[in-house]
Amino acid sequence: MGGGAADEGQTSEDPRVDPGILDQRRRSSPRLLPSRDGFQEMASLPIPDELVAEIFLRLPTPGDVIRTSGACVSFRRLVAGRPFLRRFRKLHDPPLLGFLALTGAFFPVLPPSPSASAASAVALAADFSFSFLPGPARDWKVRDARGGRVLLSRSPLDNSLAVCDPLHRRYRLLPLIPEVEGWVPHSVENPYRQSFLGDAEETAEETSFTVISIAHWGDKDKQGAFVFSSSTGQWRGTPWIAGFASFFWYRHAYGCFYGVTACREKLLVLDTQKMEFSLADLPPQASGQNVGIAIVEAGEGITGMFVLAHGTSHISYLIRRNNGGSSSQWQFERTIPLVSSWYSFMGSTERHLLLVSQGDTFTLDIKTFQLEKVVRRGISSPCVYRNFPPSLLSSPTISNGVDTEDDEVLEKRRVASSSPYSPGFE
Repeated sequence: MGGGAADEGQTSEDPRVDPGILDQRRRSSPRLLPSRDGFQEMASLPIPDELVAEIFLRLPTPGDVIRTSGACVSFRRLVAGRPFLRRFRKLHDPPLLGFLALTGAFFPVLPPSPSASAASAVALAADFSFSFLPGPARDWKVRDARGGRVLLSRSPLDNSLAVCDPLHRRYRLLPLIPEVEGWVPHSVENPYRQSFLGDAEETAEETSFTVISIAHWGDKDKQGAFVFSSSTGQWRGTPWIAGFASFFWYRHAYGCFYGVTACREKLLVLDTQKMEFSLADLPPQASGQNVGIAIVEAGEGITGMFVLAHGTSHISYLIRRNNGGSSSQWQFERTIPLVSSWYSFMGSTERHLLLVSQGDTFTLDIKTFQLEKVVRRGISSPCVYRNFPPSLLSSPTISNGVDTEDDEVLEKRRVASSSPYSPGFE
């Protein structure tokens, strides 16, 4: 009986059912779950590049973006594209990597700075000797640095100016400032002049830049300014203004340069958009001799002023919510204590205030007000160098100029250095 039961359990055909129907049942037996292939097809549905870009833009650090982009070729292509880079750079400031001395010597920031590894990578990859520029490299002197670009000039008897990208070894020689109102700026009798890198033009490519040259013609007591645009390749000048003593120029904010008179009573403001000079009173905290002043962009259109009186152990911070008007618009914001009275200002940049104390260089973050030692030795008249280290996020900051390497070679070098495990990002 047991054998019969087993035989009965193994019986698969019913003589009452048509054999053709049984064969169809065997070929199309029902499945309770979808096939494994079905799950794979659903999981591989493509995510639009626009959505991937939005996700990447919300990653907290540049290092996270680089590591994530290494997951697949399509991610790398997206991150390396100019549309993504343009948006990324508007949301993320490039890190402070170090300081440039007048001669071009590069002093990278040191641990425990979070940018220390990136600074080391740039120190190895960039050419801060400027050997790719024409003429003896020693003739070029650093005047300013901004946005990964460096402004250089030659000796006092040669008013040549150049803007270069040391990381990608590109440069552009600027034309001489034209003769204006009988003044020949490239003559031997050149007045005292200071030159700076300005903001990129909003409507132009991200590789565009401006250069501002402010001159003081001492024997005629005149001030004048000239602005070079990389988009037009031309200089334009302000009308000369007379009747002012010499001014000491400081960093600019929101397209305006601020200078302080020798008697420390007035601010002379140069609006590089309108190409106009204007005068404003200094706030009481900033008036008088032996007072250090630094102007910064505080965000949301607010101009910030840091004031450090000689021999004091605190910094006063004031703000102004628009670019015009008088001293009544400067509002006291806060006091920032220092550990000693041996600090003095060295300058300022987009995000940091520079100070020196007993030979060491410090930065003060203008948003968090945190003081950090970044270099263990003093640097004479340093320029802050900020940029993204060699990676997919790093691209040339100068175009339409002279490229000392073939574009294909540059691209290979950039991609090769952009491994998610390459140095430069923590």
